[in-house]
Amino acid sequence: MKRTGKQKFYAALIVVIAAAILVIVVSWLIRGGSQQVAEQVPVPKPSTGSFVPAAPKLIEIEKEISVNTVEDGIRDMGILITDEYYFTEVVSFSSVKKFFKTDIKLPFTESNYLAGYDGVVTAGPDFAAARVEKDEATKTVTVILPKSQIRNVDIDPDSFKLFSEKQGFSNPLSAEDFNSSLVELENTARQKALGKGILERADENAVNIVTNFIGNLIDLSVYRVKVVTE
Repeated sequence: MKRTGKQKFYAALIVVIAAAILVIVVSWLIRGGSQQVAEQVPVPKPSTGSFVPAAPKLIEIEKEISVNTVEDGIRDMGILITDEYYFTEVVSFSSVKKFFKTDIKLPFTESNYLAGYDGVVTAGPDFAAARVEKDEATKTVTVILPKSQIRNVDIDPDSFKLFSEKQGFSNPLSAEDFNSSLVELENTARQKALGKGILERADENAVNIVTNFIGNLIDLSVYRVKVVTE
């Protein structure tokens, strides 16, 4: 039996309507599934600025170290220069020949010179002799440092300035004469540095160095640090 034109038209229309309904149903199912998945995935909440403690660092754990560890760390510093005194000194030397073993000066034999030098006096304690004591009852760590000492007097040879020189007859200036005058210059510079308080400043600087050093080893919110010199 052959279909008429109207029957073919209605059949095609039914197929189109069915296909449209199928597309709508499939689309609805896909959207519904996506929403369900979206509801199951938790959305991260915005940060409230609350602090999350980090894992303890090694240095924080090491703040509960023993007295021996602190003491060894300080002693490893050895001799430190904690203060300096710069100077410019004038040194003079004079010699004259005398008649045999008398006090009679021979004329025209006097030799002398006047010169200037720059230099530096250094001072500091020997940290190798430091001691550390820890009192758990008072939560106090005490460091005992030796007193600072003059470590060296360095004269800059390039700073030498000769102001005057006189060579006496048969009495030339020698290297020994220069050396003896330099020893005198060093002693003078040393005494001036002491008078200017170089040792006191060296002790004060040493205390600050040790205090800062210990602050990296122990918890200063728990222990009180006291550094003394003796």
